[in-house]
Amino acid sequence: HCGKTFAILQRFLSSSVPNTKWLLVVDDDTLISLSRLQVLLSCYNPSEPVSLGERYGYGLSQGGYSYITGGGGMVFSREAVVQLLNSGCKCYSNDAPDDMVLGMCLNALGLPVTHSPLFHQARPEDYSRDFLAHQVPISFHKHWNIDPIAVFNKWLKDDLRADASDGLNKSAKTEL
Repeated sequence: HCGKTFAILQRFLSSSVPNTKWLLVVDDDTLISLSRLQVLLSCYNPSEPVSLGERYGYGLSQGGYSYITGGGGMVFSREAVVQLLNSGCKCYSNDAPDDMVLGMCLNALGLPVTHSPLFHQARPEDYSRDFLAHQVPISFHKHWNIDPIAVFNKWLKDDLRADASDGLNKSAKTEL
């Protein structure tokens, strides 16, 4: 996936995608609430190098690095993508794990990886009910043995009756 993801990063910075502040990279089996993601991103400055998602670690006790899991969704500010590509960092092979390579690159640049517990690398049933009961999830990954539409409607769909001028209600922003 690494070669494909780096091609996406390059296209994001091209004239084909002008004036776009954020890049979201998700797997084809990721369910995501874009409205909740927009609310979360309003808390960050896109002119800073922001990398956001569910953070994992590789070899941290031996000087490893943090990375954002691709399945839960990886969000990058334009500035983060600029710095990643300007660093010369690239895939060691086209099929290398993109999320881990990006984590190595961010670590080498000294750029932080921001963890959000609202992105999920697995399905809702793979988590404790108590864990999910106190959050407004943004994403879930993996579709085997589930109905993705039912999962979206139960966990990620927002109430369309909310006041359109206010976007998501203020309590949702507080929770996110």
